[in-house]
Amino acid sequence: MKKILIALMLLGAICANTFAQEYDVVDAGEEINFKHNEVYLAAGMPSFVSLYAGMFIAIFKGIGESAGGQNSSGSSDSSSKNTAAFSINGGYNYYFNKYVGLGGFVNLDKFDDFTITSIQAKATVQYGWEHFKFYQAVSGGIAMMSGAEKPNFIFDVTYLGLKLDFEQWNVFVDASIPSTGIIKAGASFKF
Repeated sequence: MKKILIALMLLGAICANTFAQEYDVVDAGEEINFKHNEVYLAAGMPSFVSLYAGMFIAIFKGIGESAGGQNSSGSSDSSSKNTAAFSINGGYNYYFNKYVGLGGFVNLDKFDDFTITSIQAKATVQYGWEHFKFYQAVSGGIAMMSGAEKPNFIFDVTYLGLKLDFEQWNVFVDASIPSTGIIKAGASFKF
């Protein structure tokens, strides 16, 4: 009787190991369908940098207009002001696995008459479930600002991003400081 029980336990252990290995092979097969490349476009509120710079420009412009009685175009009509405030960026990410990606993006940020155009390299970490993920990112690069004669160093931190992730595409919303939109939403295509 002991020999039969030992033989059944050994046979069970061999079968369990065989099935466990088959499960790992299926898991590895899912990795093959993983899309490594992603292009995206996002739009949102202006950045903290352009928000503060634009407010100071508006304050000094207002002081100058009140002292001189004219706006920057030479007329006393204040209805012709340019009051656009937005941030638009587009970029590319390459994901080495489901968690870590490197990429870059171009960002246009505008508040009133102040504009920042930047090109930045970006590192992203994401985690979560199959179709809902959180992510954080750090980026750095160069920026050309209104009134500047040479490019300046600029950086950005995405401290919270939420993503609805599917096989070919995803939609996201994130919050960043200081050089891209404070809050922005966008979509991406994966290939």
